[in-house]
Amino acid sequence: MIEGEVIRFYRTKAGLTQEELGKGICSSKHVGKIERGTTSYSSEIITLFSERLQIDIRKEIANFEKLEKKLQNWHTAIIKLRMKEVESYKNELEESPFINSSRYDALYQLLLARYYLLQNDFKNIITIIQSLQRNYKDLPPFERNLLLHVIGNYYLGNYNNSSTENHHKAIQALKKIDINEYGNPEYYYHLAMAYAWTDSKVMAYVYAEKALNHFKETSNYLRAINAESVMLLQASTDVHIDFKKLKRSYKNLIHDSEALNAPDKTGMLLNNFALEYYKRKEYEKAQKYYKAALQLEKKPSVIYLQRLNNYLKSSFEGKLMRKSALLNSAQKGLTIAEDLNNQHYQVLFTLLIYAIENKTKESIEYTEKTAFPYFKSRNHTVLMKRYGKQLYDYYVKEKEFEKAVEMSNYLMGTVKLDN
Repeated sequence: MIEGEVIRFYRTKAGLTQEELGKGICSSKHVGKIERGTTSYSSEIITLFSERLQIDIRKEIANFEKLEKKLQNWHTAIIKLRMKEVESYKNELEESPFINSSRYDALYQLLLARYYLLQNDFKNIITIIQSLQRNYKDLPPFERNLLLHVIGNYYLGNYNNSSTENHHKAIQALKKIDINEYGNPEYYYHLAMAYAWTDSKVMAYVYAEKALNHFKETSNYLRAINAESVMLLQASTDVHIDFKKLKRSYKNLIHDSEALNAPDKTGMLLNNFALEYYKRKEYEKAQKYYKAALQLEKKPSVIYLQRLNNYLKSSFEGKLMRKSALLNSAQKGLTIAEDLNNQHYQVLFTLLIYAIENKTKESIEYTEKTAFPYFKSRNHTVLMKRYGKQLYDYYVKEKEFEKAVEMSNYLMGTVKLDN
């Protein structure tokens, strides 16, 4: 019962034992039962406890009951990406004396982890996950499923520790969620993203479509853009896709995200749209949209590095920039990657610099000793395929047939080697 929760909180805060609180009122054993809500009690006892603790029990019960609603509202704001509301509810909850009570502590910690996900603060997220796993062996159904959602998002979103293995771990966690207990279909979107990263296009499309339907039903337009963009990425791999229709879909989504004043969504869509042109070797148009996406992510971040790398690759392959300008920008990207301690983009920018400088021998040596082993250790299938094929072609050209056979066998056993 709520009265018991309130009494226990203020007794602990006052530094009183159950015996000291109950002295002259009731036994310490009865105090314990009241606090746990396992016995009946008279209103007179609660009044006497309140006087001893110097609290207005009715006011405190009302505050306690409001807390659950505030937590629900905070969760909704997080799901709908209403950042002003997210920060406002966070500040309100931090001021609540009951936020770490036994009833709400686990839920609060899990929602705090979701807040940190929005900040890309993965250090605090894993601390919360480990603490909950250590201290709560039997979470209530909703909190148990929310923990699985947080774990899935941790593996999905940790850019500094991104790998195919982690994306599979994300799928494993998210697939354990019981939608009947959880009641939050939002996780379908994260499951779609995890499948997309593992190149499971059909499953990615299926779950993205489920997420899109949910976001439309709940008028969550920002997240609907996310879901539809995943569907477009999967659909674009169809060789029979009507590119004119695809372009129209991207332009409509970009327009919608601009109308909603969502630059992060606009940047994501511009980057994905540029990729469609890049895949078709329309480098000038790819460069145009990559540049627009890059300009929307001005702060040094992993997303900035991704877009800068994409922009420079399209510029290099399309011969759209002077060598000096390309090198200067690539060196800038490498420096930022080093400052962020991001090994992934340190490797990619180093490879790009060798390509711009046309240092084939140095590039092959770096790929052999550093890049390919790194991609292998992270199980980056796409990059293993790309740079493994590059090594294979080089070995064949240089008549290093033993190495060529070894690389071919390895790639055949892990990823398909293109003819």
